[in-house]
Amino acid sequence: MAGNFEIFRDADKLYRFRLVDDRGGVLVTSAGYGQKGEAVTAITAVREHAAMGHIHDRSDPSARVPRVRQVRRRATA
Repeated sequence: MAGNFEIFRDADKLYRFRLVDDRGGVLVTSAGYGQKGEAVTAITAVREHAAMGHIHDRSDPSARVPRVRQVRRRATA
């Protein structure tokens, strides 16, 4: 699935972007930006960081997402 970022202007004339899935569903809508370039910079940051982002569930203090341990392999000679 490849999503698309759409840049648009809201009723307050601020630039925003939304991430849309391949069926047209809106997955994320950004905060407002005064300059289009700021929205583009934010899209770039989302693209770079989202794939490696961890889930932090702050909706319920008793609900915890299990952490996945990374196993480091030892170099063999």
